[in-house]
Amino acid sequence: MKSSLLLGIISGFAIILIVIFTKENVSYFLNLSAFGITVGGTMAAILIYFSFNDIKCGIQSFINIFREKDYSAKEIMNTIIDLNKKAHKEGVVNIINHESARKIPFLYEGLQLVADNTDPEHIREILLKNTRAITRRNNIGENVFYIAGSIAPMFGMMGTVIGLIAMLNRIKEPSAIPSAMGLALVTTLYGLILSALILKPISGKIRVKNQRNTRLRLLVMEGILAIQRGENSKILEEKLKSFLD
Repeated sequence: MKSSLLLGIISGFAIILIVIFTKENVSYFLNLSAFGITVGGTMAAILIYFSFNDIKCGIQSFINIFREKDYSAKEIMNTIIDLNKKAHKEGVVNIINHESARKIPFLYEGLQLVADNTDPEHIREILLKNTRAITRRNNIGENVFYIAGSIAPMFGMMGTVIGLIAMLNRIKEPSAIPSAMGLALVTTLYGLILSALILKPISGKIRVKNQRNTRLRLLVMEGILAIQRGENSKILEEKLKSFLD
């Protein structure tokens, strides 16, 4: 998942740069003022729109795209079934020491509750509460990037208006027109790139990852409760198959 994000952003920039290099001088598309208006303006608007905690959720959600290991539903299901078999032989208390139990934090958290003889309904309540909290934080993070992606083109247009006003005020100075016109058009380009190639794709990536991880946490929760009940591994496998991609 994180590889596709990096590949998409890099390939997007590569296509744009190839077009620029083959057609024009790249320096025509570099403008510090345009960059400042687009990026600085977008950041300022986000500070107005969201609280610091919301922005922190956005940053954390973005970091988690790269930091969290991606497991498929099939991998998690197989891990749970394997642990269930071990639990029948060794007891639930002993399986939390297995590496396969520790590698998935949400699974390990649930198995610790089982090992502590926590009531099944209480386990379900705790895990659902944690799932909802994580989902809510990621929803906020997704929204931060989505709103930023919606705002960036507006500041691109603002830069265009500023550039056009400057150009009209210097209409009698032909030498000043190119720089003002450059600011006008390049700012719009920066706003579109920032929105279409970076911010909104990141927002979409957070949303997809959040939906997928929520489903996987529900899979893990059902598996943990089945292990606690001492359920037959074949029956457990059939139940967990409904969570497969």
